[in-house]
Amino acid sequence: MQPSRNAPRAGIRRAAALFLAVVAVAGLHAHHGSADYDTDREIVVSGTVREFRWANPHVWVYLTVGQVSGTQEWNGEGPPLSWATARGWSSSTLKPGARVRLVMYPSRRDARGGLIKRIERDGGETLVVSRPWLDTR
Repeated sequence: MQPSRNAPRAGIRRAAALFLAVVAVAGLHAHHGSADYDTDREIVVSGTVREFRWANPHVWVYLTVGQVSGTQEWNGEGPPLSWATARGWSSSTLKPGARVRLVMYPSRRDARGGLIKRIERDGGETLVVSRPWLDTR
């Protein structure tokens, strides 16, 4: 029995499909992983919103924090844009100049950054960023 002329093509197709599946899974893990953050600790940073960046794949909050020795710039990674939109957030949810407290998991790479767990506004409103795989610890 002679091998089919399509056999080499079928092998290439299977290898390509396997490669694409591995790349897709690795990309999802890298994007949605929390390895860049110390999820065993929380920090609280109070300051003034310098910028609320409404962009894919995640929203970002940039704060100016007053210190005795001057000011520091902090940043917090927020929820995915699709998550935020589904819960009624918009590009105007936080405005520059607003006073907030960010409760975050600290970044392992950036001494002044973190993964936002919740945002507490001066008026008492809390914007919770739910991450069930982290927040139930």
